[in-house]
Amino acid sequence: MKYLFIIGLLLQTIFAFAQDSIAEKKFRMQGYIKDLHSFTFNKDFSEVVTGNLVHNRLNFKYRPFKGFTAALEMRNRLFWGEEMAQTPSFASGLKYPGESEDLSITWVEMDNLLLFSNIDRLWVDYGANKWNVRLGRQRINWGIGTLWNPNDIFNTYNFLDFDYEERPASDAIKGQYLFGNMSNMELAVARTGDSVSNSIVAVKYFTNKWNYDFQFLGGFYLEQPTLGAGWAGSIGNAGFKGESQYFFAKGSLPGQLNLAMEADYIFGKGWYLAGGGLFNSEGIDEPLDITSISSFTLSPRQPMPTKWNLFTSFSKEITPLFLVNTGVVYAPETNLLMVLPSLQYNLAENLDVNLVGQSFFAEQPAGFEGMVHRVYFRLKWSF
Repeated sequence: MKYLFIIGLLLQTIFAFAQDSIAEKKFRMQGYIKDLHSFTFNKDFSEVVTGNLVHNRLNFKYRPFKGFTAALEMRNRLFWGEEMAQTPSFASGLKYPGESEDLSITWVEMDNLLLFSNIDRLWVDYGANKWNVRLGRQRINWGIGTLWNPNDIFNTYNFLDFDYEERPASDAIKGQYLFGNMSNMELAVARTGDSVSNSIVAVKYFTNKWNYDFQFLGGFYLEQPTLGAGWAGSIGNAGFKGESQYFFAKGSLPGQLNLAMEADYIFGKGWYLAGGGLFNSEGIDEPLDITSISSFTLSPRQPMPTKWNLFTSFSKEITPLFLVNTGVVYAPETNLLMVLPSLQYNLAENLDVNLVGQSFFAEQPAGFEGMVHRVYFRLKWSF
């Protein structure tokens, strides 16, 4: 497996010097380097734990002839600092459940330093006329919503993981057929483990009617039958979208419904407002008793651990280079509150700086109080 990473690093050098027109048409290389500093405070800001991450991403695409594309994308990450030293089994937590094959390498691992590489995209795609097939590690994005995606049964997205813009992938095969009139059908099969019971098999039909996009999907999630539907359109000048997914009872697992809806509106002078909610029939409906409230483990069945969830967010474009955003997530019955502010500024072409905050509050025996507060400072250069 190490040869794959060595090849990837060599490709970066080769593509950097590939200036002829033929090479530029067949090969494409993109990526970025990010420097992320994190500061984790306790509830009263009396203690702080720091963390550091240098993150390099390399994306390669090869199109030797019309209709065929091959892609290899990899993440090289260097972690160090107190946060890593205080987190047991830090390296094992970097693997995503949709990646059934281990395409990662730990180059260096010490108590407070880790150099880790992972290939999170590795696929070939061939298409002709109205159909195409993609095989390999890929992102199967069936979600419609901004914050929660019940229809995204292959790759659950954790909205707190803002630093992973590409989002997790699955080891899968996916086929798509275009019917015309803006309709298509997709069939996907993904493996998340060694046995058939760890597979996800589903089909999705997408169409457009009455100026609305509709999708309907059904299949098996880890042997549990599931059906879902989603829509996206507008009511007046406001966007309106939603998703629902039902998992039928199977063995010890009960039936479960996840339903998400949201609306958004663009005002004048750079203002944007969004809001919505998520219902998880098997979610928690009482105060949480957990020590690490900022480290949720999410899955297609559990897009959020709490039963009732509301969110609102607004952003303001101060200038074309400066964006301010604030999000708030609240679970009423659990009395869980998350406040998620952020600032983004474009320093130069392909160079951005971000300041991101994540504060968590919850009902505790002593009352409603802060649990943990995090501040992130990130510098990103894209190439």
